[in-house]
Amino acid sequence: MTKRHIAIIGAGGHAEVVASVILASGDSIAGFYADVPSLWGYSLAGAPIIGPVSEITSADCSHAIIGIGANEARKKFAEKIDMEWATIIHPFSWVHPDVPIGRGSVICAGSIVQPGARIGSHVILNTKASVDHHCLVGDYAHIAVAHLAGGASIDEGVFMALSCTVLPKVHVGAWATVGAGAVVKKNVDPHSTVVGNPARSLSELRSHAREVH
Repeated sequence: MTKRHIAIIGAGGHAEVVASVILASGDSIAGFYADVPSLWGYSLAGAPIIGPVSEITSADCSHAIIGIGANEARKKFAEKIDMEWATIIHPFSWVHPDVPIGRGSVICAGSIVQPGARIGSHVILNTKASVDHHCLVGDYAHIAVAHLAGGASIDEGVFMALSCTVLPKVHVGAWATVGAGAVVKKNVDPHSTVVGNPARSLSELRSHAREVH
């Protein structure tokens, strides 16, 4: 396979993780681009932080990737910038060969993706995330050390925080947030936040608190 020379948007902690995946995969880093002038001229993961994101279209690279954890930011840059987006998969993850993965997605170390799953574009499967059989993961979603059980699905922009679980065949609507440690046993509305075990929305919790008092 031809070695890729990949430019990274972002220069924070997640960008450094993305850089580690690139290097572990045998590719190289063309440099980082971030809209933080105080970082320009410094280096990260052995590669220079070159300049603002607007300059990435003239970068000496074969591909680019967005190394920013915030889902909204990844969507903004993906829609604004015309690049050949790289999909990167850490060699210490396991992804079933029949699983389609959209462009710009990052599969971090320890992640597992089982047969029949589908992963969208610009998705983050963070360290030790797991996606079981026949799950659907929408574009710009971020699964952070969390688990999707068989047949579960999450729409665009969903954020699953540390140690949360979506049970089999349960659906999480677009741009919802699943709080750390939550266990999702029923469908989640778009743009809502659910927490706890069983997971409940913030409005449900406020209503329950009023009933108790």
